[in-house]
Amino acid sequence: MAALGAVGCGDDDGSDPIDSGVVDASGGDAGPPSDGGQTDPRVMACREAIAAREAQVAAMLPWSIEDATEMVRTGGDQAREADYAGRYRDDLATHPGCVARAAYGNNVEFLVTDNQAEVAAGAPASIDGYACAAKEYAQPAEDTTKPIVILVHGNSSSVTTFEEYANDGVAGDTITNVAGFEIVVDTETREQLATRLVGAGYRVIAFDARTDLVNTLADYDMTSATGNAFRNIDHGWAVPMLQSLVRAVLTENPTRRVSLIGHSLGVSVIRDALRRLYLEHRAGEAGAVNPFARIQDVILLSGSNHGVSAGQTLCDSFDHMRGTVGCEMGDRGTFVPTYFTRPLNGPNDLFAAPCADGSYAYGERNQCEDNVVEYTTVTMEDIPSGELQDEFVSEASSQLDLEPCVDNVLITLSDYDTSGYFFTGAPGFFANHFGSARSDAGIDLILEKLAD
Repeated sequence: MAALGAVGCGDDDGSDPIDSGVVDASGGDAGPPSDGGQTDPRVMACREAIAAREAQVAAMLPWSIEDATEMVRTGGDQAREADYAGRYRDDLATHPGCVARAAYGNNVEFLVTDNQAEVAAGAPASIDGYACAAKEYAQPAEDTTKPIVILVHGNSSSVTTFEEYANDGVAGDTITNVAGFEIVVDTETREQLATRLVGAGYRVIAFDARTDLVNTLADYDMTSATGNAFRNIDHGWAVPMLQSLVRAVLTENPTRRVSLIGHSLGVSVIRDALRRLYLEHRAGEAGAVNPFARIQDVILLSGSNHGVSAGQTLCDSFDHMRGTVGCEMGDRGTFVPTYFTRPLNGPNDLFAAPCADGSYAYGERNQCEDNVVEYTTVTMEDIPSGELQDEFVSEASSQLDLEPCVDNVLITLSDYDTSGYFFTGAPGFFANHFGSARSDAGIDLILEKLAD
């Protein structure tokens, strides 16, 4: 989630190790295919949308997709916020968050210490080339024709975002969450996304940014007003670790596709990690992979693609990760592209869905090896008055403005998380924001999109 201090296209038919689902072999330009019109109509519609948007923003091109200078530092101590708040901590050997866990239970998240539910079984992931934390869920019956799924949590959170939660002390109670909604807490534990995915035969790996470790940074004063009691992180902290995980999974499984599902801050972490992996590939770096040749689905849940509530206030008020993440995301109410979102979104969201047409990525064609990536955003609908909605994002701030290359889907105001999850001190604290990842409607939609 943004800042807590405030308030595959085509199924694999087994005939080819990686079946891209793209019938048109040319993948060359935004014009009609050369195969008699066999290309998926959705792909053709996306190509037409890209061409139209390119013409619209022609005066703004070319557009840099390199790392923002504000996020790059050479030298300094990665463990010091004074040196690296808001900067990419690319040396994972000294990254304070790149530490594996010894085990995973139902209360690994520091804000959740009372979970009585049995969570999906799993263990620390062992993936060659990845030294940081992740949980791999036990899978007794993997369907290897399906993509490997990587789950990416949001701020102040962990793998438990996607796991069962229950507490007898609040079960059946009517509570009012931070957005003012009254919620009756579940009396029976509902299966959450990780369990549902395992049940459907997917291999599932949950990225773990170890946000609990930000307290170890030497120059935090947790007792002061400028402290970071909710242990907010920023993209400079999370992106390099997710880059490493995605690269390692793709390298270790060269005949498999991968799907990525992110919630809240995890949305922009995914998008930025893919951009940086693509830049590595384009530069010909040793061990680089082109992620867009292998990604099947990118499912973005309640993300801050165009700002977050109180983003500017946080940016103006704090000089560590709690503030820098606000600067990176921008303010949802008065959004203007930030140094972080400019390379991700491009001019007027032209770059928002790389390889959604099997060809176009960041202003260039023929970048996808004919693989079509399917993009979905899932957001809680706004109340017409605008007073009560998702605690952090709105429809406009969460969605990507490049339809039909992106399927922007809404869940209703009734589709919040009723489990009481996230904050032991205040059950259901952000139940609306977690609705996209934890409501039955949100989970059903995710499974549907993966199977499409």
